[in-house]
Amino acid sequence: MRMGIDEGFSCLNCSGRACEFETGENPPQCVGGAAAALHDEVRARYAEPENRRIMKAAVVSSSKCGNLTRVQETIEFARLVGARKIGIATCTMLIGESRILGGLLEQAGFEVYGVACKVEGNHRSDLDLVLEDGVEGPVLCNPVMQARLLAEAGTDLNVVMGLCVGHDALFYKYTKAPTTTLVTKDHVTAHNACAGLYGAKTVYKKRLAETIAACRADVVASGEDA
Repeated sequence: MRMGIDEGFSCLNCSGRACEFETGENPPQCVGGAAAALHDEVRARYAEPENRRIMKAAVVSSSKCGNLTRVQETIEFARLVGARKIGIATCTMLIGESRILGGLLEQAGFEVYGVACKVEGNHRSDLDLVLEDGVEGPVLCNPVMQARLLAEAGTDLNVVMGLCVGHDALFYKYTKAPTTTLVTKDHVTAHNACAGLYGAKTVYKKRLAETIAACRADVVASGEDA
């Protein structure tokens, strides 16, 4: 356990409403109690100029999100945060949608620079990632290069458009500019990732159970080896 946090309890277990609605009380094992030790440190982070600028813009744009699409909210946020040049890190399969986004951003007065995931045309052997089947496979995504090229272009804000799970993690790790996500790629649900959650007990239940079972065996085994 760290800093008094009950590892068997998190916000996912809580039915309290005091944090958001300021009614009633949260349970004694509330993570907010542990967070008290971090309170001053975190509050100081929000006072840092860039963080304050981003948070202030987010407060305004998120207050309107009930009446704005994510596209509108992204454009509004970019304006409020004072961005001038916006980078788009796009999956090649969403290049059409990214071009539409780029056009809308340019209409709104922003300069736009986009980098697609297949930049440089790397294959598995180029990165020493050839699998046991020995197949070279298709061109690999290059999220680190996407991040570096957008940094070289001097973008003030980056927008992720459908990068693969894992590739997005590397992009976020290496991006220099603040980054927001417009699209999370999900081929099965037409990029509506929450559909996989809504259907977890219905239409996707069987397939989801198969994935969970296959994963659980490895996760449990790795925990025992740790």
